[in-house]
Amino acid sequence: MRNPLVPVAAAFIAGIVLARATEFSLAEAAVCAAGFALAGVLGARAGLRLAGWSGGLACVLFLGVLDTAAHRQPSRPELPTDTVLSGCVVEPAVRKGDRQRFVLELLPGSRVQVALPGDGPAFEYGRRVELRARVRETRGFHNPGSFDLEAWMARRDVFWTATAARGAEPRLLPGVCGSFWRRALARLRAGMLARIDVLYPGDSYHSGMMRGLLLGDRSGIRKAWVEDFRRTGTYHALVISGSHVTLVCGIFLLWRRFFGYGVRTILLSGAATAWLYALLAGGDAPVLRAAAGFALFAAGKLYYRRTHILNLLAAVALAFLAADPRQVFDASFQLSFLAVAAIGAFVSKPAEAGDGGLEAQSTAVELRLAAETLHYLLRLPLGWCERLLGVVLGLLRGAWNAFWLSFAVQATLALPMALYFHRLSLTGLTANVLAVPVLSGAIPFGFAAVFTGWRWTAWAAGWWLDRSQEIARWHARLEPDWRVPEPPLWLALLLAGSLLALAMRVPRGRWLVVPGMASAVALALLVLHPFEPRYVHGALELTALDVGQGESLLLALPEGALALVDGGGLPRFGRSEETSLDIGEDVVSPYLWSRGIRRLDVVVVTHLHDDHASGIPAVLENFRPREVWTGFAPDQAAWQSIERKARALNVRVKVLKQGERPSLGGLEWQVLSPAPRQPWRGRAQNNDSLVLRLRHGRHTFLLTGDIERGVERRLLEEGTVGRVDVLKVAHHGSRRSSFPELLAAARPAVALISAGWSNTYGLPHAQALDALAALHTLVLRTDMQGLVTVRSDGRTLAVESAARSGGGWGVWDAF
Repeated sequence: MRNPLVPVAAAFIAGIVLARATEFSLAEAAVCAAGFALAGVLGARAGLRLAGWSGGLACVLFLGVLDTAAHRQPSRPELPTDTVLSGCVVEPAVRKGDRQRFVLELLPGSRVQVALPGDGPAFEYGRRVELRARVRETRGFHNPGSFDLEAWMARRDVFWTATAARGAEPRLLPGVCGSFWRRALARLRAGMLARIDVLYPGDSYHSGMMRGLLLGDRSGIRKAWVEDFRRTGTYHALVISGSHVTLVCGIFLLWRRFFGYGVRTILLSGAATAWLYALLAGGDAPVLRAAAGFALFAAGKLYYRRTHILNLLAAVALAFLAADPRQVFDASFQLSFLAVAAIGAFVSKPAEAGDGGLEAQSTAVELRLAAETLHYLLRLPLGWCERLLGVVLGLLRGAWNAFWLSFAVQATLALPMALYFHRLSLTGLTANVLAVPVLSGAIPFGFAAVFTGWRWTAWAAGWWLDRSQEIARWHARLEPDWRVPEPPLWLALLLAGSLLALAMRVPRGRWLVVPGMASAVALALLVLHPFEPRYVHGALELTALDVGQGESLLLALPEGALALVDGGGLPRFGRSEETSLDIGEDVVSPYLWSRGIRRLDVVVVTHLHDDHASGIPAVLENFRPREVWTGFAPDQAAWQSIERKARALNVRVKVLKQGERPSLGGLEWQVLSPAPRQPWRGRAQNNDSLVLRLRHGRHTFLLTGDIERGVERRLLEEGTVGRVDVLKVAHHGSRRSSFPELLAAARPAVALISAGWSNTYGLPHAQALDALAALHTLVLRTDMQGLVTVRSDGRTLAVESAARSGGGWGVWDAF
């Protein structure tokens, strides 16, 4: 067998997945592993080769189960009750805007991520710090399809976040902590980052991009700078990855080779350089895996072993998964290994004995004949013609190999890219061929500038970076930018299975066209997604997404229409710095894609506060609705951003006022506010909110935006509220809304409250909760339960919660 470690690694990964799906104790896994190992040995001794292999692979599978059970996450440590935190800085500060973030280790295995406002000095690794801060448990957005932030942070032993109060200066304690070698690396890294800033004075673009490109520090990179790279599938070249390690080692090895060092010295030096660079670049898993792969390759060459890329890949996977089996569920792990596996399976073809010589001789004869033809036609010297054709043939062969490599990797990564990022790139086929080599040109010049301080090398590095940006921008103008919903399970299995069959060349001969056609059809269906979204036909669904301290509601209507009410966002309160988190793009859209939603019919903008409206432009871009409904369309920055996007996408805007009855989805709609003569007051107000009442069968839903008591009192006096079955509580449950008289008139059976986990505003307020409790209303809260859903079939109501418990989603109740 050419790659014996590949099935071993596959069995180990299968064991990790099995352990995730079922509960095995350490003893049970150990007994199963030992039993299958014994069965494999006995089968091999009896001459039953298949039985031996089967027993061995089953043993490895249960070793994967055993490893996963041994690494099972311990219970979360107790939340610190003291507001004064004291510990060791184990991840140095990263500055973003007017604040810095760093990780403080309170006790072994117990860390907190600290956000510190102000422009004070950055805290380096190994400093002991004491500070007063507000501590909260780490919590992400609890929606199906969302990134599991708690699990990701827990793998780094970070269980809490802390925010230091302004004016509360941290105190540096005497002494140092941490390891000596990590302190030395941190100082070297900090010095290199500072040198980059000096090389590009007043140039935040080149400084921020070079910091990220050379050392993996993305704190200075703005989202707009890299959007073209994301759209064209070339963003991987900007972040520190295995290709960076390969390039750095290649340059180093060429330099060492130029000075005449032996192969053994070169390989050992290259492996040391790979590990040093991986640690300098932050020690993230992708670069560590690349460094380990290079070290294994070097070790094989030192001992005169033939190295197969898939065998090498399997060995690295086994080593890293044995250390942390949870990595197998990380997108970065899957993308890294699938990309290299695609190269090994589809691009790197081992030559059969004797074939290489015959092919070379045939090519030489054909080249000679073509050169002689050119010589007679153009009357050029025969040697010139041979050299010219050799150069042209080499360029064409290199271009074809690069294109085929790009195609193989893109096709292999199509499924995980659709599942994790809901993005597929068409122009990436050529953008990777052109932009990645050009961007790689910036790396040697960048390091030369850092080590020498020469301005001309810094300029050269910036020039290569600018050229790669132009290539990405040109491709982005042609890019269809396919955003793909989550595919059905059968389609994912079809695509994965057909690609695996192609990689294994099963079946052989002309029947290999079958998996080829199957993979092509599956890729086409993945892009086109001709499937219905997942919803209950004939039912009215109201889902409150967990968007933190903001609001976004999905309405699935009985006749199949889909509407989104608000797009969430982060409250800014006058802050000018850019945030890397776009709630519409990073939270709302992934949930809609997880439901198989490709298009929306209507997007409703209740009012223009950031926590409701700043996610709308991304939603419009991703889901291209037919209409946008709003209560006001003022000459104001937030609305202009939405209107520009709607105009560019040919989305019609409708301004609705009290008394109008829009038609959508087979429901009775009524607009209750804003009043026809209500003026725009120059800036966004809570009482600008568009208030909608929906009726389906015998059930009434009331969506209130952020209205406050003034509008609530007017609605009550006008008698337009009436009995309500499902109430979206106004203004996140603020005490300035939901006054008792309105609630008494509505008497909702179910109330939905959208609020952020442990938010600083104290929402929902106890007064609103007490009033709802007095009416025996079932209260569903996104801050406590994550995403919450109410469905009506016109006769009964059912509620669903996305609270994470035992790894599952949701519990149903009907009444």
